[in-house]
Amino acid sequence: MSSPRGLAPEGVRREILKMARWLVQLRRDLHRHPELMFQERRTARVIAQRLRACGLEVRAGVGGTGVVGLWRGRRDGPVLGIRAEMDALPIDEERGRPHGSVSPGLMHACGHDAHMAMALGAARYLSGRGADLGGAVKFIFQPAEEGGAGGLRMIREGVLEDPVVDRVLALHVLPTLPPGGFGFTEGPAQASVDDFVIRLVGRGSHAAYPQRARNPIVAACSLIPALHAMTDHSTEPAKALVVSVTRFEAGSAFNVIPERAELWGTLRALDEGVRARAREEIQRVAQQALQGHGVHAEVEIRRGYPVLRSDPRVLCSVREVARSLVGGGGVVELPPSMGAEDFAYFLERCPGAYLKLGCGKGDAGEPPMLHTPQFDLDEGILPLGVEFWVRCAEAFLGGT
Repeated sequence: MSSPRGLAPEGVRREILKMARWLVQLRRDLHRHPELMFQERRTARVIAQRLRACGLEVRAGVGGTGVVGLWRGRRDGPVLGIRAEMDALPIDEERGRPHGSVSPGLMHACGHDAHMAMALGAARYLSGRGADLGGAVKFIFQPAEEGGAGGLRMIREGVLEDPVVDRVLALHVLPTLPPGGFGFTEGPAQASVDDFVIRLVGRGSHAAYPQRARNPIVAACSLIPALHAMTDHSTEPAKALVVSVTRFEAGSAFNVIPERAELWGTLRALDEGVRARAREEIQRVAQQALQGHGVHAEVEIRRGYPVLRSDPRVLCSVREVARSLVGGGGVVELPPSMGAEDFAYFLERCPGAYLKLGCGKGDAGEPPMLHTPQFDLDEGILPLGVEFWVRCAEAFLGGT
């Protein structure tokens, strides 16, 4: 990326601040109407309408419910991709908020509403002020980030092609950073995730005669700590492995020892080699832990998101853009996260970078975290997110 060009920084900021109220209203509208993965139909309609109103070329129905908006400069040049997620979570939001969810049991608890608003704000700005830039910006509004691999589905349907995306970027809010602070991670930034299901098959019995049973519940109780013991406590982040059992299901009556039990969980790693070994190890651990119980284990591992790792050169460039906005002290290095993120699929196929934007509400005590009913964000960050995207576009596409 080259140095930012175009309108002076103060002018860009003034123009973007003029849309602050618009950004808040848009974010709150999206927040009030959350939709689960691959069900983001209203959300997609709103996004498509806003993009068309800005004069962008719009393609809907990509990867199911995804939307792509293409802004073109006045001449040919490189293509920058900006990705924002669309889906919400099955969480019942804390009551009493004027802009709270109108859909019981559904909530934008991960900031995707803000991500969409900031990307749409950048599209609006470029449509009116980006005439001196070459190339194009492809705004990618992705469904099903929360476990549905919507990014991979969009990629398979050609979202990085026609025109080919040369660089791709994503920004995610983070409540543990102060509002307006940026965070980055060199090397592995987000963990891979694989889901596992272990089905234990024993022999059922009346509860009065446990000696006649091969109790899968007792066997599972010995297996769970063995699985958790796989978690690596190494101080070397790249070697980290997290194993979590998240569901235990068995039985249907007080007086019946069931024949079957089932465990669910996840494997998370920051290194693909560690990930591969863990997938093999879970088979061995399951069989070893069940010895002597007379119970058989069927292990199913479902491959999920890969490790997310930014391209070093692109990360360096966007980090400098962030520093130009908030100063060096406002941009900090973050440790790797064991959370997973399907933007990793984009980064496997295209050079790009993933950054965090602080959104903590600033209330006394610890700010409400992502994926909780209490989560909310400081809406004052919305213009800054727009400015970041605009400056990234200027830096990559250049001016006259």
